Amino acid sequence: MSEFSTLCRSLSAAVLALSVASPALAGGNTLACYQQVHQPAVYKTVHQQVVVRAGGVIHETIPARYGQVTEKVLVTPAQVVARHIPAVTRTVHQTVMVRPKSVGWEWRYVNGKKTLCKVVHPAQYETRAQTVIVQPARTVHERIPARYAHRTRTVVIEPARTVARQVPPVIKTVARTVEVQPASSGWVQVSGRSRCP
Repeated sequence: MSEFSTLCRSLSAAVLALSVASPALAGGNTLACYQQVHQPAVYKTVHQQVVVRAGGVIHETIPARYGQVTEKVLVTPAQVVARHIPAVTRTVHQTVMVRPKSVGWEWRYVNGKKTLCKVVHPAQYETRAQTVIVQPARTVHERIPARYAHRTRTVVIEPARTVARQVPPVIKTVARTVEVQPASSGWVQVSGRSRCP
């Protein structure tokens, strides 16, 4: 406690005692004069940082990334097949002897009389159709090449993953008024006078 505060308390007590003293004490010789003063409270503005939102770790899921790829695929493999080629034929006509020349006997009527005669029978021919093979049947082997096609499909370029991200705290500076010195009352000697009137 300061010396001034101690003096004020003492003067306050003395004045209170004098105010309730006997009237016989009033009008005496004045040694000093004091006036009561009031000191208002003293305030000041201070700036303080406060945490608006606490920091921490946030886990984020990054979805997978997809793409399209086109690839060549085998539809039918190469193979060797056997193919039958039938024979090539044609029809030819030939004259053939169906009965050779011969000598024989036969009855005839000569001058009205039945007569046995010796006769020559000529050869007999006829035309016959015949199928002949121009090229015989055969089997050939053919190679059939493979058959391919292009197909588009969806593939995963980058799989989904979870990443941890550090989030700093959000700090805000706020201003507030604080009391530096509370209000007070005291007594001070009247300035410039050594004695009261």
